[in-house]
This record gives sequence, C-alpha cells and structure tokens, in this order.
Amino acid sequence: MKPVNTKPPKLTEASLAFALLKAGAVLTRVLREGRSLDQALASETHGVKTPQALGAIQDLAYFGMRNMGKGQVLTRLISGKPSLSPEPLNELMALGFGLLWDAKNPKYPAHTVVDQMVYACTGSEEFARAKGLANACLRNFLRDSNTWRTKALEDPLAQYNLPVWWVGKMKASHPEHWQALLGQAQSHPPLVLRVNSRTSSAQAYAEQLNAAGMQASVVGEQAVLLAKPVPVSALPGFELGQVSVQDSAAQLAAQLLNPQSGQRILDACAAPGGKTGHLLELADIELVALDSSPQRLGRVEDNIRRIAPTLNGKWDLRLKVAQAELLDTWWDGVPFDGILADVPCTGSGVVRRHPDIPWLRRPDDIAKLSQIQHKILNALWSTLKPGGTLLLVTCSIFPEEGPLLAKAFQDNHPDAVAQTAPGFMLPTHAESSGEGYEASPDGFFYAKFEKSLTT
Repeated sequence: MKPVNTKPPKLTEASLAFALLKAGAVLTRVLREGRSLDQALASETHGVKTPQALGAIQDLAYFGMRNMGKGQVLTRLISGKPSLSPEPLNELMALGFGLLWDAKNPKYPAHTVVDQMVYACTGSEEFARAKGLANACLRNFLRDSNTWRTKALEDPLAQYNLPVWWVGKMKASHPEHWQALLGQAQSHPPLVLRVNSRTSSAQAYAEQLNAAGMQASVVGEQAVLLAKPVPVSALPGFELGQVSVQDSAAQLAAQLLNPQSGQRILDACAAPGGKTGHLLELADIELVALDSSPQRLGRVEDNIRRIAPTLNGKWDLRLKVAQAELLDTWWDGVPFDGILADVPCTGSGVVRRHPDIPWLRRPDDIAKLSQIQHKILNALWSTLKPGGTLLLVTCSIFPEEGPLLAKAFQDNHPDAVAQTAPGFMLPTHAESSGEGYEASPDGFFYAKFEKSLTT
C-alpha cells in the first residue's frame, strides 16, 4: 500500500491562489506585526521571480487594505466566530470577502475567487485544514450576498472601511467635510508628475505625453496629471531626471519656500527625497538634508542621483543621518536662509496612497507625534538666520498637526512672523485642468514664518 502524500501541492507563481496567499500574509504583517504595507510587501515578495506575480500580490495587498473593514465584518458575521484559527486566516478570508463584495465591477469572477481561495488554503500547510471552512463561508455569502451586504453595512467598520476611531476623529476634526474626506481616502490616487524646470515646462511635457498617446493635463506650476497611470519606465525622460512622481499638493513645499541661488537651505526631514530634489531643481543652493533613518536617506540619495545630470553643478548637497531636534549631532553652527520642516505626522492626508496608515495608527499617536513636532520646530528655529524663512509642512488633515501646531509655535516664538500660506489643503474637491481630466490633491497643511530682524 502506497503511503498517503499529505504534503500540500506547490502553488505556481502564475496562479491567483499564490498571489492570494502572499497578499494575505502581507495583510497579516501589517495588522499583527505593525509593519508598513511597503515593508510587508518587500518581506513577502522576497524570492518571487515573475513580474506578473509581483504585480498581482501588490495589487491584491493594496485592494485588501482598502477593503479591510468590509472583509473583517463579513468574516465575523458569516463564520459566526470573533476570530478564526490560525489567526492569519482572518486576513486571507477578509481579502476573499473584499473581492466578492462588488458584484457589479468585480476584480475577478466570483467563482474564480472561491475556487482560488480554496486552492490557496489547500496549498498551505498553515491553512490546509481550513479549506472546508473557507469554501463554506464564501459560498454562503454568494447564496445571499445582498442580505449579507446589508447586514454588514450596519457596522461602521464595513460602512467606512476604516477603523471606527479614525472615522470619529475625522468627523470631529472636519464636521462639514468628513464624509467627503473619508470617501477620498478610499479612492485610488492619480499619477501626478513634477516636471523638472531645468529641462522643460509642464505645458511642454504634457504636450509630449499627449503626442505619445498618454492623455495628460497641466494641474500646477510644474504639475502634470495623467488620465491613466502608467509605469514610470514608460514616461519620457524619467530615467534622465526630467520628470518625477510627486502629488501637486506636495510640490507646493519647494515652491513656497522659494529658494534662491546661493542660499543655504535645510531640508529637515528629507526622505524619500521628492521635496529635496525639487529644491535643487529650482535654484543653485547649498542644501543640507536630514533623516533619522539611514535606509530612508538612501532613498533620498537615489532620487537625487537620477536628477543630478540635469543640474548645472553649482549646487552642494550634504546628506546627514540625524534627528532634526538633536542639533549637536548635525548642525555646524552656520545659520540657514530657509528651512523646510516637513515634520513627522500621522499621514492622515495621504491615506489613499498609503491605506495601511489608519490601521497602523493608534488614537494616542496624535499626541505623541505632536510632542515630537514641537521639539523639532523649536530646535530648527534657532538655526534660522534673521530674515530667513521656515516652512512648516505636514501631510495631515488633523488640527493638532496643522493650525493648532502652527499657532502654538508662533505663540512660543514672538520673532516668528506669519506669512501667506495655504493652511489646510483638504482633498475634498477635484482639480480641473479645463481639459476634462480631474483629480483632487493629497491632504496637506502649510504654514510659513519669517524670522524677524529685530526681537
């Protein structure tokens, strides 16, 4: 009698089951280990060889994160259990239910999702015993999907697809716009480009894209919006540093600081380097760029290396691994003409680009980050020369990281003279180029201060 082979079948990278299993593991690392989505993806895709599989895993992981609320609620309702065992099965099932939710525009046919979810369990030693449960729960949903959807939507977690405390915080922060803000957070981000002003103009580059069959429109001084996202490798001049990916709201940072050739500028929290590169594109400056993470500072270096050939050589960039508030570890005592203080924040304005943010944050993070922000601003102010400019930036739409932070800073520094700045940029309305392509910018806060010549 031949021995029974109990080893699960090996899933091929070409199968949806393989991508589902990997994407579920990514979600588990985010929710149970506190990893960022990008970190979790890098970990789980290590060793994956085919571009198709890598793309599918990333797509499913982002999809699962954006639909986690619905998936979690349906998993609990239909299984009848507060949590499944083993625990990572909860994330895999949430992903499956998320894929089945939208019957009108499904990412995959329902029968394919069920079949491949069961096959994913079969191909995993961890989930092999749960394949029957997975099959029963998913088919239970399909038998009466409208009823299950209606029941799930009674739970705010499914209704808004975001943690309940996050929804409450947004409602309290923006009582007139909170629903629009939550809706925008669930949308897919547009692809917006920053055209390097040393090589071209936004209008000229948009015309170049349109001529190449990529519909594009100008949405800012150097900002171009693509009607449909494309890989950066398809963008003319990307590898030559002629264009970079950067949201139109983020592009305002360098423009508002308005560096002038010959000035000494500080980019206090530089990674990943989008604003750093933009500053260098605008003027021939001496630029000091800080970040507390060597790995993240490496990304800054990579971004600058790509645009370096477009610069005329009259610039000086110094990268330093340091915490901005610890002046003794990095400052040489020479004051700055301008400071870009893009301080650490919750990231509540860029959730559509980073759907893991609300799930990784905790309610007390806002107060903790606020303390760090105040420390950084107070320290940086002492490095600014009289008559110099400090630009406070956060990619947040929480008041504690916006107007309340700016007011507290100005109250503590009588020599800080407020200048014209956008304040909150709430991503509730679409920008239009007048040519039919629309996209709302990310959520940001800007405050600008000039250091008085006399105290």
